[in-house]
Amino acid sequence: MLKEKTYNSGDIVTVYLQTGQEILGKFVSEDDTTTIIKKPLTVAIGPQGAAFQTFTVTGDSENDVSFKTGKIISVLKTNDATSSSYIEATSSIITPDKGGIIQ
Repeated sequence: MLKEKTYNSGDIVTVYLQTGQEILGKFVSEDDTTTIIKKPLTVAIGPQGAAFQTFTVTGDSENDVSFKTGKIISVLKTNDATSSSYIEATSSIITPDKGGIIQ
């Protein structure tokens, strides 16, 4: 079976698991048994709307987390708006909304 490379390391992807849980994170790598995502987050809906939350409460998910490929329904590119929000939530670098001249 020929397997094509679909994502590059560092791409922001959404992983949809058999449990119905969506995981957002930076794609690291994949093989026949494991898909590795860096800094995975999930989306929670609360009174203020959607917000990111850590993938696990007690596990160290700040770095690489391995997911069994057989438990994944799909991996897809995360839309641009959500990717930007993910980067903002996981980065210490603050980017301005729009460029302009400061007077």
